[in-house]
Amino acid sequence: INAEYGGGGPTNTKEIEEYLLHLDPSEITKWTTQEVCSQFLERCHFHYLIENFTVNNINGKVLLMLEEPNLVEMGVNVIGDRLMVLSYLKLLRKKKIESDKMATLWQGETPAPGLQYSEDCGQCCARICCPCCITRKQWRITGQGIFYRIVPPCSWFTTVTQEYIDFRFLKDIELRTKNNCACFCQSHELHMFADQKAEGLAQKHDEENDKAPVMGQPWGAAHLLAHPEAKEVENIVRTAWSNARLVAE
Repeated sequence: INAEYGGGGPTNTKEIEEYLLHLDPSEITKWTTQEVCSQFLERCHFHYLIENFTVNNINGKVLLMLEEPNLVEMGVNVIGDRLMVLSYLKLLRKKKIESDKMATLWQGETPAPGLQYSEDCGQCCARICCPCCITRKQWRITGQGIFYRIVPPCSWFTTVTQEYIDFRFLKDIELRTKNNCACFCQSHELHMFADQKAEGLAQKHDEENDKAPVMGQPWGAAHLLAHPEAKEVENIVRTAWSNARLVAE
């Protein structure tokens, strides 16, 4: 970033906003007070506020929590500067929210290892000896929703497809336990049900990512994740789903 701005930092509002958008939100929360002064105040041309921020021990985590009454209390009396600081902080907070939504909460692949997660002994052996010879689903759960890529066997001339369940359209989830192999072993399955509206959203998501809309599995039917960590995944999904609904409200 220093090279991009010639080592002197951004020089106008547009360049400052571009600089802020290049920052990693996860790194901002780790900033010390000194780094807040050098990476935020100096780069945004608020050098005269360095003492105010230093005296009040404003580190990166606190920086993202600042509101106008806090700035007034800290002695930021110039209204124009105060509004610009708030504007830049709003930009950083928005980026952090977006980053948190896309952060991976869990990822895994099905079919999972083990006979209890295979359709038959043949698939179990193929999973061990030649994983690319079977159809796989690669799952990723974020704060925004549930993604899974359907990867066909390597011998098939078909493309990888992706499905997406937005938490706004998730209707219900149910954890089930199945007894297999004459009840000698158990498998855990997480059934996830999405509203029919999700079909259009998923197709839009695929189009935005240059993917063909996924056809075949009807939205509203269960999306099945059979995996040893299904219990853990259930807790992760319920928490993220609840947070998504709170934000929507």
